[in-house]
Amino acid sequence: MPNDILGYKLEDWIPQEPWQGPPLPEFLKIYWPWYKPMVTDFKVSNLVVSPAEVNPGQLVTISCTVTNIGTKAGDYTIHLGGDFMAEQTVSLAPGESKTVSFEVTPTVAKTYSVSVDGLHGSFKATTEPVADIRVENLVISPTEVQVGQTVTIKVTATNYGTIAGSKTIVCTVT
Repeated sequence: MPNDILGYKLEDWIPQEPWQGPPLPEFLKIYWPWYKPMVTDFKVSNLVVSPAEVNPGQLVTISCTVTNIGTKAGDYTIHLGGDFMAEQTVSLAPGESKTVSFEVTPTVAKTYSVSVDGLHGSFKATTEPVADIRVENLVISPTEVQVGQTVTIKVTATNYGTIAGSKTIVCTVT
């Protein structure tokens, strides 16, 4: 084809606008010093393994926060590793954060290791009786307020375990 040069179309060799970079083909990824191409970049933080001690067969929640610290929206796949394997994909706009949770159920009594994208944690499954305190029924009232107005946050904490225990409930407002 007369418009093909080394497998590229003629428009691939046409100089770019100044905001796009120097007058070179786009596939070389060379840009003017003031031009910053949009990129996706993600940060995984705040690994929480809850509860820290369970009986075999009880549910454990492993959660983390994923933040898009880049300048472009994109998808990120979070990998759960260690004694359990799973993955989830989350879509985030620039600056957006989401909490991603995995639920696992240990089958034997031992200490389990978990990792999520470089963050490490553990929990223990034991045959001894344990407290199984779950926080449920979150109610936020009112759901929209002006700055300075009061917001009421209520939850129900129930012990489904076979022994008394305690649990720290943390409320984070962003």
